[in-house]
Amino acid sequence: MKIGFDASGISGYCGIHTYSRELIRHLLQEFPEDQFVLLSTFSKSRKRRLKQEFGVHHNLEIRSVLPNRLALGSSFISLILFLRSMIIRHHANSFDILHITKPFAERTGVRNSIITVQDLFPLTLDDYQGEDAKKEFDSNITFILEESKAIIVPTEYTANQLCGLYPDVREKVKVVLLAAGSGFRQNRKSPQESLRKVLPEGTLYFLYVGSAYPRKNLDRVLEAYLALPEAQKKKYFLVLVLTGVASHLSDFRERNRNALSLPNIIVLDSVSEEELVRLYSSAVTFLFPSLDEGFGLPIIEAMRCGCPVITSNVSCMPEVAGDAAILVDPYSVDDISSAMENIVSNPSIGDELRQKGFDQAKRFSWKETARRTMDIYRNVLD
Repeated sequence: MKIGFDASGISGYCGIHTYSRELIRHLLQEFPEDQFVLLSTFSKSRKRRLKQEFGVHHNLEIRSVLPNRLALGSSFISLILFLRSMIIRHHANSFDILHITKPFAERTGVRNSIITVQDLFPLTLDDYQGEDAKKEFDSNITFILEESKAIIVPTEYTANQLCGLYPDVREKVKVVLLAAGSGFRQNRKSPQESLRKVLPEGTLYFLYVGSAYPRKNLDRVLEAYLALPEAQKKKYFLVLVLTGVASHLSDFRERNRNALSLPNIIVLDSVSEEELVRLYSSAVTFLFPSLDEGFGLPIIEAMRCGCPVITSNVSCMPEVAGDAAILVDPYSVDDISSAMENIVSNPSIGDELRQKGFDQAKRFSWKETARRTMDIYRNVLD
């Protein structure tokens, strides 16, 4: 079987990028008898990065055939998307399956396609009004859902959302769980040199990792920390590892300028995966009271690193966390703060969550994700 992927946008740190890379990597390893083709942009550096990312495999081919979305500037994105769809359609004729892991950017018109829908935020949340993702979803989603042979989603929550909005696609929807990368495992070594200046060895801290997008609920995370008793705030720092869109980060910083200037609140703009693993591994607890997620991959990353988790009792979080986390009302600052206070006041709670987290994380495997995905490929071809 020959399976193609649009690999022009899989370099990055968001969930879609991680999913695409890990899925392709494990398909290559688990199914050496099948062929995998990555459609890349013309950039030599992009092709080089893909080779470094996936290594040398006899069943991997990289085709540098796609123009960059901004090749002609922002005024001509529509034209570039049209050209990209034509090129993808042409190459898809040589594939048994074209798997689109970042859907809704363009209509391909490919009848042997499968798509993965990680979430539906541009359709369900007001935060996305006026953004490109909202426009792409609105203009393309019905067409792309109809033409796809199967629709992969990461949780039952997302499946129910999708089927509620588009009942006709119910038979196509398949749930395939995600996982944390193999690098996420407990590592309590001293912070690397780049972190020691801001986070001395032995510092006790709560940890948040993610963007400042409104649905991430970061403002309430900060409020919950500030609501802790003074003695606990002196003993336990708050470390925020912030990623994502620059405008959201700057807005968050501006809204919370005074709080973020406090010496016990540390903001890190970016860290390596190795540094992130050490941060997870040594944190008192990981704070993830998001308002909405498609899967919530950081929950599993933290659990694999032995970090107790506080997350939301809404969206897909209970489905992913199971009974291995403290579930809170994400709209209640008091609820979040009480959970933080409880976990540092009762060490046995953290110990129990740590062990439950290890067990829960074992349910999620990229190897199993790849095998389940290959089953879907084969079923749609029967």
